[in-house]
Amino acid sequence: MTSSQARHSWAVTSDSLAPAPVAHVGVTCHRRLRGPYTGAGALLRQIVPELLAHNADLVLPRATNVVAIAPELAAVLPLPEKTLTEAAAPRERTRFYSAGRTERLVHGVAELLMDWARVRHPDGVVVAFRDVAQADETDRELLRVLLRRCDPRELTVVVELDDPGEDTVLAEALTRYATTSARLLQKPVLDGDLAQLHIDSDGVLDVEEVLRAYDALAPDDRARRHAERAEVLAAWGDPSFELGAIPYHLERGTDLAAAGEALLTATTRCLELGYYHASMDLALRGRELVSAQEHPHLYWNLTTKVAACLSYLGPGEEAARYLGELRHTTDAEMHMRSSYMTAMLHTRYLPKDTLDHELALEWSNISIVLADNYPKPERRTFNGAFMRNGKALVELHRGDLQAALDLVNEAIRMTDSHLGHEEQLLHRSVLTHNRAQVLAAMGRHAEALLDYDDVIRRDPNYGEYYFDRATVRRAAGREAEALEDYAAAIRLSPPFHEAHYNRADLLRELGDDEAALRDLDYALVLEPDHVDSLVNRVDLLLANGDVERAAADVGHGLTLDPRNARLLAARGSLLADVGENEAAWEHYSAALAEDSTLVAAWANRAVLAFTTGRPDQAVEDLTEAIRLEDGGTLRANRAIALQELGNHRQAVRDLDAALAGGADDPDLLYLRGVSRHAVGDAIGARADWEAHLAAYGDDVSPYADRIAEGVA
Repeated sequence: MTSSQARHSWAVTSDSLAPAPVAHVGVTCHRRLRGPYTGAGALLRQIVPELLAHNADLVLPRATNVVAIAPELAAVLPLPEKTLTEAAAPRERTRFYSAGRTERLVHGVAELLMDWARVRHPDGVVVAFRDVAQADETDRELLRVLLRRCDPRELTVVVELDDPGEDTVLAEALTRYATTSARLLQKPVLDGDLAQLHIDSDGVLDVEEVLRAYDALAPDDRARRHAERAEVLAAWGDPSFELGAIPYHLERGTDLAAAGEALLTATTRCLELGYYHASMDLALRGRELVSAQEHPHLYWNLTTKVAACLSYLGPGEEAARYLGELRHTTDAEMHMRSSYMTAMLHTRYLPKDTLDHELALEWSNISIVLADNYPKPERRTFNGAFMRNGKALVELHRGDLQAALDLVNEAIRMTDSHLGHEEQLLHRSVLTHNRAQVLAAMGRHAEALLDYDDVIRRDPNYGEYYFDRATVRRAAGREAEALEDYAAAIRLSPPFHEAHYNRADLLRELGDDEAALRDLDYALVLEPDHVDSLVNRVDLLLANGDVERAAADVGHGLTLDPRNARLLAARGSLLADVGENEAAWEHYSAALAEDSTLVAAWANRAVLAFTTGRPDQAVEDLTEAIRLEDGGTLRANRAIALQELGNHRQAVRDLDAALAGGADDPDLLYLRGVSRHAVGDAIGARADWEAHLAAYGDDVSPYADRIAEGVA
């Protein structure tokens, strides 16, 4: 545990490899047990009580994150007030999490585990994850993050997995961060009713003689046993069983309709939590179990869930196929849902080069017609407002901001005039939030902020509202309040890359480079392949003189985005600093070929041209830079190149502009004096040199002797 070459362990079945480390804590990840986060939840249920007893301050700020993964721990953790999204009933749910939320959750788990290892196991701890071949995507995501982020000298991760299969990202993480070792096999104790052992293991125990006994059961007996096991698990009351073992047993039990309902409940819950891979798996299993003819409500609702998951995860073309299937029914609600979701597919979820906002508009109009003629009056207003809100997004993407605003306002008026004050609280907050976004896009920041203030008052624990308001406050020139909002977003959310990236950008603007660098460092811990974060950190590292780290970021960034102009320019600067002038020139030129508006590349190539004896090229490059973004430094540099070419009159004009713009470098006065002297303006030259010497005060100007000679 102390070697500098310490690595995690990839444990496979082998007779020749060294054994994997013995685990202090081991968990199974088999999704059949508890569905999403089976392994993560098992681990949290072991370590959270220990931390609560000794280091509660590490757990309490992460309580919401913990309970999202291990809901059973809600009984022992004090939780903040639920957000409107969390509190909404399924029929009122109008906001769904992004597909990236699960990665944010696992970063929260990873940080809690690292804290636990540090304070409870300072000499190191080994955690083994078993049955990884059968793990849900959420647990696999956790393993990928743990392998990358955890120092194996403090927390060694053992991944028991013979073949990663199609999970190339996990395979890459295992190859990069783990050493292959032999899995420590534990032979189960087999006695008594072997078939029941398989059922009581919730289908996880797959030893050959156990499976033979299970297969030998009469079908009716097997179904009865599964149904009884489902009843036992339900009586335990653990919510996570409802996403794993309970549906598994009911699928094989005595009541297929009950199984279908259980699968619909589980897929709906996973959809609400943002666990889209699990939701889709459950919905597809439900469709296999029930038919559209015998159980149309179940079948079409499950089909809707499959289409939704495919929209969020891709491929969108597959989602379109399921949405088309929904139109095979004569159920008005299914047609309304299909129309709305098809509109969202074409305006939002398909690959960017295949989006079709005009087609999305057509489908949005159909959804509104269906909503306004919905057969149940008590749902008509809600559906009509919801569909208009969807069309507003389409209009936003079409560039018609006023149409988008009109639609959101109409949806708000419909809701306010037909629903009670306490009805559809989430839907109302979503409408107000969307109006704020449209107003911000229109540049009406004061009105947008009023809506953001309103929605935060209604839903104070939803972190992303603060994140969005920070952007508008910054645009409105209220930087201090924007920083407060970024802090709130970070406090209320699982680890949130965008908040740290955006806050770093604002901190740089305010001149706090040290804090900005801290935020970018953490942002890149969360998202190491985020190119814009790498670009911004390179700028700060170069400004700090940290060439080694900057070069590493440039190299990594160009691997991800070989044509990134800012990174090409940064590599040009690094090469120029070590005298590789030809390669530096090539990189500056490549940067400008990608982005001819990149002022830094023009300016730095000009410096390279001047220092390598090409002042005419330097003037040409600086002239282009000044055309794009006039500034004192650029003017001063061009003046120096012009002086080298003997064009002192133009040099004086550039230095006049630099000094008039507030440049406070006294050497510019000396340079202007040189050019004034060259064009015969002896009085002006003497005035500039005297001002130059006065600016140095008690210090001696490096040009004092030349000025004294009167020839500069």
